Amino acid sequence: MGPSAPSDPLPVSLERVRAAAAALRGRVARTPLVPAPKLAGLEDHPVYLKLENLQYTGSFKIRGATVRIDALRNDPTRRGVVAASAGNHAQGVAWAARAAGLPATIVMPAAAPPVKVSATAALGATVVLHGTDYAEAESRAQEIARTEGRVFIHPFDDPDVIAGQGTVGLEILEDLPDVANVVAGVGGGGLVSGLAVAMQAALHRPVRVIGVQPSGASTLAASLERGSIVAGPRPRTFADGLATRHVGALPFAIAQRLGVRAIDVDDRSIARAIFWLLERAKILAEGAGAAALAGVMARPDLLLPGPVVVVVSGGNLDPFVLDRVLWVGLVGEGRLLRLSAPLADVPGRLVDFLSIAAEARANVRQILHERESPGRDPSSVGVEVELEVRDAAHADEVTAAYERRGWAVRRVPLEPE
Repeated sequence: MGPSAPSDPLPVSLERVRAAAAALRGRVARTPLVPAPKLAGLEDHPVYLKLENLQYTGSFKIRGATVRIDALRNDPTRRGVVAASAGNHAQGVAWAARAAGLPATIVMPAAAPPVKVSATAALGATVVLHGTDYAEAESRAQEIARTEGRVFIHPFDDPDVIAGQGTVGLEILEDLPDVANVVAGVGGGGLVSGLAVAMQAALHRPVRVIGVQPSGASTLAASLERGSIVAGPRPRTFADGLATRHVGALPFAIAQRLGVRAIDVDDRSIARAIFWLLERAKILAEGAGAAALAGVMARPDLLLPGPVVVVVSGGNLDPFVLDRVLWVGLVGEGRLLRLSAPLADVPGRLVDFLSIAAEARANVRQILHERESPGRDPSSVGVEVELEVRDAAHADEVTAAYERRGWAVRRVPLEPE
């Protein structure tokens, strides 16, 4: 991505991003850029992972928050700051405010992940739970800012914040000068717009910046197509870090000027990307952190020839969400098989049934043995067994083994049909 053609300046300059990088040096983590395991369909593209999930607060948000709060160090009022966030910006502001000696109040949606709420409070911030999503939390935070005389720290629609997030891009260019594609998740657009500004440092050659949103909170693609910001309904996605109703005005202006591409992916694809990162790359990412990888997997046709950097933007994943993600991942990989069959209600018949799974090297994960069912023959019982298998081919082998032995098994769908 080269310099923009119009003569009027961008809302955030490359020089401002470089100044932010100098200010952050030694204060936030310089996160690693590591090669990703091979991805099907991307054999012609070396893929790298920028691990912002290893940042001090588990997310890139600490960068922009620190740069913005630095600007308040000489504020004579020093009444403190207030922010609204689903969790990662909350922790970034709390961390930066504590470092600056400023009190911080963070308004979070009532359904914010408990792990993010407790982490924010542990950093010394006062947490207020309000509303059902970011928009409603922001309204309350703005009210607190007015009544208490505090400074509102916007998570994405602020030039200092965008410059801070853009420092991720400068690090990518330092570590991989020939990068051709940078892909990141998009909520309000602070990260992707900062990356786009930073990529101007790669003079005289194109670098494509792609923003990925959950389909339940997707407005960037529609906004770029229309040429003005499109607001959506209340977000519906488990990727809480990307759950905004619209992108910010400054990020949109930058994305539009610098040719950022936008795509969306569904939540199941994001969950499978989390699973892939955990199993194949040994990296824990939250939904917002894995959305970029889901986008690369879904739309490799958008990539320019050459290396791809996927920004793993955060790793603050609620353990209960992780449990559901593992299920989705195992199902998507064909590693679970569920079979049902009628059994004669005689001693030893269940053992006979399960012995076939054992012979086929399938492990029983759970079993339901149903005796009382309306309409069932009194001489039979129903059994439904969930088996751990190696892959889809192994699942077919196990099913065939039952059929060869005369069992009337039925495969029970594990995903909606």
